[in-house]
Amino acid sequence: MINDQAQSVPPVRDEAPSVTGSDVGRIVAGLLVLVFAGVTGLFAPLMVMASDSCSEGDARMICSAGTQQIVGGLPVGAAFVAALLAVVGMSSRHAGAVGCLLAAPGLLVLSWVVSLALAGS
Repeated sequence: MINDQAQSVPPVRDEAPSVTGSDVGRIVAGLLVLVFAGVTGLFAPLMVMASDSCSEGDARMICSAGTQQIVGGLPVGAAFVAALLAVVGMSSRHAGAVGCLLAAPGLLVLSWVVSLALAGS
């Protein structure tokens, strides 16, 4: 006995979503930002060594403990946030992805500028 009233099953499609040039560009930009974040997180905190020449009573800004903590911690925090922004920017296809990929290096550059300004003063 054949069941003529069987439900039709939709065909299985074996198509992968196409990868466009903008997807590749977004991924390459995200990987570059991740490298920049890694370099920032590893090497920017070494600017605290600018305080090596501090002596007792030195009035330079880098000679205070609070400034040393900012110079050491700010780049690490900025690198972490920038890495998150880069991953979100690479994985999303929305308009906000480009904003994330633009904000991440801006955050890293800002952390370098602030740390260098504090270490140099």
